[in-house]
Amino acid sequence: MGLGLYFADGEGPKFERPLRTEAEIARLAVPDPELSLGYVMDAVREIRKALANRIPLIGFSGSPFTLACYMVEGGGSDDFRQIKTMPVLASRPAAPDPAGQCKAVADYLNAQIAAGAQAVMIFDTWGGALADGAYQEFSLAYMRRLSRVSRGSGRRARALHRVHEGWRPVA
Repeated sequence: MGLGLYFADGEGPKFERPLRTEAEIARLAVPDPELSLGYVMDAVREIRKALANRIPLIGFSGSPFTLACYMVEGGGSDDFRQIKTMPVLASRPAAPDPAGQCKAVADYLNAQIAAGAQAVMIFDTWGGALADGAYQEFSLAYMRRLSRVSRGSGRRARALHRVHEGWRPVA
């Protein structure tokens, strides 16, 4: 998405150019995972072939809110001040799909399913940073949309698990 993604030892993903304004968010384009992340899909295909149906292959992604946190904060955060004070989060109601994150995650998971993943997981690592009402609106609502992820060809993952880190129950 052009934000300069990199990984630091023990810190998780980081971005050289974090998003700071709604205009920056609006300019983001949802990438085609086969084009921009073809190496991931190639790896899924190769691993699936090597497993020879002996072990299920599980694909994964961060939740839309977790990915948005990294993109706005520039990496992990202790207080998530940047994303919590963004007008889209502070003003409610939530935008239909801020930054296209829900579509981007759905496309990414669908590409993994098409490449051979038999199940997919969504990690909502930073959903617990939100107060309950905000969590329902800005994190859980998008994961519920993703729970219906499927390809037009009819191929579906056999299971979809939502992993919530923190105290929030899976709905």
